[in-house]
Amino acid sequence: MNNQTDSFYDALFDEILAKRAAEKKNSKHLSETIPTLATMPITTEQSLEHVLKQFKTHGLDDLNHAKLMNRVDSKFILPICFLPDLLSQLTQFYSMLEINNKRVSNYHNQYFDTPCLSLYHNHHNGKLNRYKVRRRHYVDTDTKFLEVKFKNNQKRTIKSRIKLTGSEGEDLHCSDFIRAQMGASLNNLDICQQSGYQRIALANEAQAERLTLDFDLWYKNSSGNTKINLPGFFIAELKQNKKSKRSPFYQLMSANNIFPTSFSKYCIGCALLYKSSIKTNRFKQTLSSIEKLNQSQPLSMFKSN
Repeated sequence: MNNQTDSFYDALFDEILAKRAAEKKNSKHLSETIPTLATMPITTEQSLEHVLKQFKTHGLDDLNHAKLMNRVDSKFILPICFLPDLLSQLTQFYSMLEINNKRVSNYHNQYFDTPCLSLYHNHHNGKLNRYKVRRRHYVDTDTKFLEVKFKNNQKRTIKSRIKLTGSEGEDLHCSDFIRAQMGASLNNLDICQQSGYQRIALANEAQAERLTLDFDLWYKNSSGNTKINLPGFFIAELKQNKKSKRSPFYQLMSANNIFPTSFSKYCIGCALLYKSSIKTNRFKQTLSSIEKLNQSQPLSMFKSN
């Protein structure tokens, strides 16, 4: 995370503390005039219903230029309270994925790694050509895929996947798929983490880009007896064929002095779930930022670009 991003979060946190002090001093007056997160549950589909309805929609098979299985990614970590206002400023530029009359989708993931978490450590140690392996469940359509994501030394993300059907012999098929993608036999891969979130998926066909907004992130360890909830922020991920600052979303971020940052859902999950037994130095700045966001959940608004 760069110094500009650190400064953004530090200034934001100072602003939150000042607002809280003012609210405490004038609690009776403010409670009558300013909604709080206790009475404004912005992380639910119902609370976003008005702004979601303003978007044109597309289906799973409607995109010709913005599927982007080979792409570059730019990620932004933002306070959850920004989400409705952010969406309202993007309606003229993006369409929204709608499935079965729903515009907020539920995702569940199972991530695989070796017993010593070698895929995690490859990322932590800055290895350029690295992999992640996951089983993804699209809850709303009850479809499952086995996915291998490859981040190459040109910072491109290449995703390959196969659909899972639960048929006989599928485990062998999955092993063959992983071996073909990763160029090695990793028979000792096992589930090391479970996670999930809600997603709003936007697309701009004219500029061949997709924008995903993930919120209500949670993690469980492999046995499911430890759970961590992260309700205070959302992850905006801009996916492009090649990086372009002409993107409407990127321009909105620049207008608000918000800068891309590195964020791996898998690695952050490992760092939170297994912090006492693995190295987490590379992710300390990100962990500190999301801790602040989960403590504060500020009320704030975007400027237009």
